[in-house]
Amino acid sequence: MDSQQRQSHYHLRPDETGSTVNDFGSRGMAYSRSGGVDNPFDDQVSASHAGNPTQRSMLFGNAQLPPGGFGNEKEAQMDALAMKENKTGPAGGTGGEGNVDKGEHEHIEDLETTTSRRLWVFTTWALTWWIPSPLLSLCGRMKRPDVRMAWREKVAICVMIVFMWFFLLFIIIGLGLILCPKEYVWTLDDVSGRATEKSSYVALRGTVYDVTDFMKQKHGTSAYTSTMDLILQSFSGNDINASFPIPVRVACPQFVTAKDDPNYLYFYPVQGASEVDPDQANMFQHTMNRDPTSKKLQDPNFFAKYALPTLQKFKKGGVVWKFDWINSMYKDQSKYWRVINKEVFNLQPYFDASKGGLNVNKKYNILDSRLEEIMDQNGFGTADVTKDWDGISWDAATRESNYNCMKNLFYVGDVDDRQSVRCLFTNYMLLAFACVLMLVVLVKFLTALQFGNKKRPVPPSKFVVCQVPCYTEDDESLIKTINSLTALEYQDNNKLIFLICDGNIIGSGNDKPTPRIVIDILGVDPEYDPPGRDYLAIAEGSRRHNIGKVYSGLYEFEGHVVPFMVVVKVGTPEEANRSGNRGKRDSQILLMSFFNKVHFDLPMTPLELEMFHQIRHIIGIDPHSF
Repeated sequence: MDSQQRQSHYHLRPDETGSTVNDFGSRGMAYSRSGGVDNPFDDQVSASHAGNPTQRSMLFGNAQLPPGGFGNEKEAQMDALAMKENKTGPAGGTGGEGNVDKGEHEHIEDLETTTSRRLWVFTTWALTWWIPSPLLSLCGRMKRPDVRMAWREKVAICVMIVFMWFFLLFIIIGLGLILCPKEYVWTLDDVSGRATEKSSYVALRGTVYDVTDFMKQKHGTSAYTSTMDLILQSFSGNDINASFPIPVRVACPQFVTAKDDPNYLYFYPVQGASEVDPDQANMFQHTMNRDPTSKKLQDPNFFAKYALPTLQKFKKGGVVWKFDWINSMYKDQSKYWRVINKEVFNLQPYFDASKGGLNVNKKYNILDSRLEEIMDQNGFGTADVTKDWDGISWDAATRESNYNCMKNLFYVGDVDDRQSVRCLFTNYMLLAFACVLMLVVLVKFLTALQFGNKKRPVPPSKFVVCQVPCYTEDDESLIKTINSLTALEYQDNNKLIFLICDGNIIGSGNDKPTPRIVIDILGVDPEYDPPGRDYLAIAEGSRRHNIGKVYSGLYEFEGHVVPFMVVVKVGTPEEANRSGNRGKRDSQILLMSFFNKVHFDLPMTPLELEMFHQIRHIIGIDPHSF
C-alpha cells in the first residue's frame, strides 16, 4: 500500500502563553485533513513545535509509542505534543474537548437564548425546584452546572409524563364522578326484583329500605302480629305508601287546623306510587282506628315518630323515575304526575279527592289555587312544571308551606338522570377516542393493501450503516446476525456492515477470541495482520488511549455481496487483562464520532483516518454518502 496515501497532515501553533495550540483551537494534538474531502490524505507531514522540544510527551499519558509513531514502518512519522500538567491537572483536553469548569478554549461562540429555551428552563425549574443543587453536587456527584441542568431536564420530562398519566386517569375515572356523582338509587323495577326471603326491599315515600332482617323479627300489635310470610306476600318488592297514610292535619298544619279536623280523620285516598290498592293487596294500614289497643298507632304522628326512625336504619337509597315514563303518565294517561326541580310528585290522590263528590265546601282544595292551576293543565306542556313553579308570584312563607305539604303527602322520588348527557359524557368521549383509534388502524390497514399487479417499489438509494457491536458471542449467533443483515432487501452496494469487536475476549464456550471468530466468518486471510491505529476511547485516565485494527472487504451470502468493515479494539501493549475492552458505549460513540468528523470536516484520530481511507479507497464509497 502506498505510504503517501496513508499520511495525515496536522498543524500546531504556539499560543500567547507558549503552550502548543493546534489550528482547531484546543491544546494538545489533533489531526486535520488538508486538501479537501476528495483528497483526505496528503503527501507530506509537517509540524511546527513551540517551546522546548525536550518537553514533548506522548498524547496518551506516559505511554511510549513504537517506532513509526501511530502507524508502522511504512507510515510517515506523526508527532504529538502534549500539554504540560500542573498540580491541579490539565486545563483542557484533546481534540476540542475540555473541562467546563477548568478548561480554556480558544474560541467560544455565544448564542442568543431563544424564547422557547427560556420557557423550557423555567418549566424545568418549576418542576424540579424541590431538588436542591447542593444535594446533587454532594450525593449525585454532579459538580458541573450543565450536568445538573441536564439531569433536571430528564426529571422534568419524567414528571410531565406522570402528570399526563394522572390527567388521563382523571379523564377516564375522575371526570365522570365529578359530572355525575355516584348515586345509590333504585327504580321500582329494581325493588320488585327484591322480593325473596334472602333479599327483601320496599319503597316508601321516595326511599328504598332493605327489610330482609327486619321482617324476621317479631313486631306489630297484639291483634295484628306481623309475620315474614305476610310481609313477603303483601309488602316485599312493592311501594307501600298506602300502608302508611299520613293525616292531612299532620302533613299540612298550615292548611288544616284542629277546628277543621279535630280527630285526625282527614286523609287523601293515597294508593301509593304503584297504584296499589291496600284492601286488595291485604296490606295493613297504620292508622288510629286500625287497632285501638295500640298506643303507638293512636299517635297521629305515628309515621314520623315510630315508623320512620325504625326504617331509617335499613335505608338503601332513593327511588328514581324515568322522565319519559312520567311524561307518558301525564300525556297519555291523564295522570297527575308532576316534576318540580327534579322531584317527582304523584298528585293523583289530591285531584281525585278535590274533583270528587265528597269535596264539600272544597275542603280537599288545600293547596294554593295558582299551584293547582299549573298542576292541572289538561295535557299542555310536559310533566316538568319547574318554570311555572318558579314563575308564581308569592311570598316565601306561602311557597314553603305549599311545598312542605306536597313533600309530606305526595312525594314519590326523583327523576332518574343516570342516562343523561351529563352522566354519559365520559362514555361518549371514550367511545369517540376508541372510534378515532379504530379509524386510524383501519386507514393504515387499507393503505397497506395493494390491489392488482402493482410493481414493487424501488428500494431507496440512501447509504446505510448496519452497526453490530460484538463482545463474547458464539459462532452461531454471529453467523445469523451477519447473514440476516446481508440478506436484507436493500441495495447491496448501498449498505455497509460495520462490526466492532470490543476487546480481544474469549467468550464462554468459545475456543478462540471473538475478533478471530468474526474475521473467520467474513473470510479474512488468517495471515493478514493490519497495523494498530490509536484513538481516544470513552474511559478514564490512561485507558482513554486505545488501539484498534481495521479489516474490510466483501461478504457474500445467498447471492448478496455486501461490503463490510471490522474494527477490533486490541488495546495498548501495557494491558494484560481484557485488552482493548472499553464497553459498548465506546463502540457506539466511535462510529458516531467518526461520521460527525466526516460531515463537519473535523480533525480525526489515526484510527478514524484509517477507517476513512478504507471506506473511500478500498470499499469505494465516499464516507460523506452515509
